[in-house]
Amino acid sequence: MKKKGLILLFVATALLSLSTGAFAASNINEIKAILNKDIKFVKNGSSWRPTDDRGSQVLPIVYNGTTYLPLRVIADAFQIPVKWNAASQTIELGEGNGQIDVTTFFSKDVKVDFWSEKSYDVIDKKQLVFEGKTYNGAYAFTAENVGLGWYDGSPNAKFNFGKKYNTLHLALYAESAMKIRVLNANNQQLSKEMSLEEGKVTEIDIDLQGSQYAIVSAYDAQNQAVKPLLYILKDSYVK
Repeated sequence: MKKKGLILLFVATALLSLSTGAFAASNINEIKAILNKDIKFVKNGSSWRPTDDRGSQVLPIVYNGTTYLPLRVIADAFQIPVKWNAASQTIELGEGNGQIDVTTFFSKDVKVDFWSEKSYDVIDKKQLVFEGKTYNGAYAFTAENVGLGWYDGSPNAKFNFGKKYNTLHLALYAESAMKIRVLNANNQQLSKEMSLEEGKVTEIDIDLQGSQYAIVSAYDAQNQAVKPLLYILKDSYVK
């Protein structure tokens, strides 16, 4: 009930981002407000920076002593689906059918581009046995040597999910101990640097912050003579 109450409060007070057609309505009144760059936000006890789907900062608007943020920014922050229905001039919050939209990497809607010496779309079941379990598919690419660390253009796989999502669940297998990180399309980090154990399947959740894209970048932490592969299992999903 707490979460529902919080969302309803924001629905009542948040500044709605609507299409141009909506502003043509006769019951829309022009107001004068200010953007306050000094206001800071704390979400669930941690510092929070409101951003749009491109990762750009969104400044709060202050009008008549009340602070406003776009409804979509709030909805994405609390992982509440929001949709604008232009035909009925209605903002739809939550899942209408009660089902969560989950898309695995098997979906044709998920596209991937690689920036690496070698990359593969692995479908051979013999190459997909990890920790005694056979998986049905994976994307794989060679990681960089540890000596180079992170740099602009580090080996990566860039995923386009076809639309915006809030959460990325990754299932990963590394041939060698590796360091990885996840970025958005603007090369802003969505995760801190994370370590993967050699020969282990690791599952992690990333806050996409309403992004349509994710870049998974990796380097080899052990400086192997032959650059090892990072496998991104297609059981990974977004929701």
